[in-house]
Amino acid sequence: MKRRPEIEKAAGEIRPSPAAFESTPHRKHEMTKPKVPQFEAKSKVRPKVTYHGPARLGDDLVVQCAVLEDGRRGYVQRSLREAVGLKRNLPLPAFAGFLSEIAPNALKYIGKTSSPVQVRMPNGATGVWVEAGILTEIANGVIGAALDGNLGSGRQHMIAPCRAILRALGKTGEIALIDEATGHQYHREPDALQDIITQLIREEAKDWDLRFPPHFYRSLCRLWGFSYGNKHAPLPWVIGQVTRRWVYDVVFPPEIMAEIKARRRSEKMHQWLKDGGIKLLEKQRDAVAIIAQSAVDPKDFEARCSAVFNRPGTQVSMAFPQEAA
Repeated sequence: MKRRPEIEKAAGEIRPSPAAFESTPHRKHEMTKPKVPQFEAKSKVRPKVTYHGPARLGDDLVVQCAVLEDGRRGYVQRSLREAVGLKRNLPLPAFAGFLSEIAPNALKYIGKTSSPVQVRMPNGATGVWVEAGILTEIANGVIGAALDGNLGSGRQHMIAPCRAILRALGKTGEIALIDEATGHQYHREPDALQDIITQLIREEAKDWDLRFPPHFYRSLCRLWGFSYGNKHAPLPWVIGQVTRRWVYDVVFPPEIMAEIKARRRSEKMHQWLKDGGIKLLEKQRDAVAIIAQSAVDPKDFEARCSAVFNRPGTQVSMAFPQEAA
């Protein structure tokens, strides 16, 4: 029987000869494809997210931003996938496969040595974080594939959000976007507390101006069973506590809140804020109002706020019993 030339027998073993390793055209094509990262086991030490907040990229397009304790900026990966039009719960290997096909330059952001990174969110939960820069690469990759006719029919829905992302990032870069969304722009030097106070707090209180419109308090009063509309009656104490907890305390660090409390007399807290602080306040106020309008009761409101703002919730309806209207 004639022996095949690409197989050699030696010492009872069958070993491929050098000819068996010669590249075929098919193998050469495979070698040029971007390599999909093989994810290593996660480290038990998880970085902590110190600043977190939503960035609005369009009318109905939001991505959750997160800044780590070492200053690195990025996104909560589930929110990122959802923002570009992918399934929120898409497994990481499938996400990497999508990137290798559509946006190979984005693979560097989820490689073994950088992301994905499991992090500790402010509410104590674990999340997967991915570094800033990946959003631009994905959006460019999707739009490029669409223009080249290489975006499948099942991915055509991704064109609209990716166009919105590129428009938003055309006005500001990813780092600036994240800093504004999380408030990190006011905390870049944690040791320079005086600089932060100077940026956010006025020397003297400003004249009162309407910062919390009627619909904000009407939505909260509905949840706690209070009537709203009597301008001569003060708001129930619990409404003020909820406002402080989910509006002020989410965007301003304890040092800022303590400084305002030390300065104020009869003024409202927002009267001491400069324009940058007012902008953060109003953005958070609007987010809380949307949740209050859709929640069914105080417990539901707390749970939703805790999930959206990544802060531990409390049973507010139990801590502050409802009073008769």
